[in-house]
Amino acid sequence: MATRNNEKKSRTARDFRRVLIILVIVFVVLLGRQEYRIYQIQKEAEATQKRVEELQKAQADLEAERKRLYDPKYIEKLAREDHNYVKKDEVPIFIVKDKDKQDDKTKQDGAKGKTDGQGTAKQTEKKAEN
Repeated sequence: MATRNNEKKSRTARDFRRVLIILVIVFVVLLGRQEYRIYQIQKEAEATQKRVEELQKAQADLEAERKRLYDPKYIEKLAREDHNYVKKDEVPIFIVKDKDKQDDKTKQDGAKGKTDGQGTAKQTEKKAEN
């Protein structure tokens, strides 16, 4: 009878250890999943913070640009550089940096049926005469 009790106790202890090991494994798996989610959220937060900082810098640059647009000298500079405007009685001078590339572009435009700036000006003059 003592052996039955010992067998029963050892079986109960063995079952208890198995259940305890299973519970520990489940707990570790759940904890690992939660830690991984926290890691992912932290990475997203860092990326979002970096994006916010970039957008704030871009906004500051745009605000500075907006303030400069109230300056007549800055507007004149933009008009001259970006739109090739000239003042009255000024003669514009255009410098071509790479003639080979310009020739290649003209050939490509001609192949596509486009006209260059001079052809367009001649057509405009003809229309004005009619």
